[in-house]
Amino acid sequence: MSKRYDSKKHWYAIHTYSGYEEKVAESIRQRAESLDMADKIFDVFVPKEKLIEIKNGKRKDCRKENFSRLCIS
Repeated sequence: MSKRYDSKKHWYAIHTYSGYEEKVAESIRQRAESLDMADKIFDVFVPKEKLIEIKNGKRKDCRKENFSRLCIS
């Protein structure tokens, strides 16, 4: 029976203050590199979705956090 995921890897959700999600994610990336933990911390991201806003008749592409105050590592 094959596994669909690697049992050695786990996902963690980190709760942050609103507006600081990207700063926290970048800080985790830097710490993982400086502490030589790249083999333990594989990916850090902030979940976002692509949106199209229309203001004053103009289209604007933007990205919005799906879960504000959340950073996934």
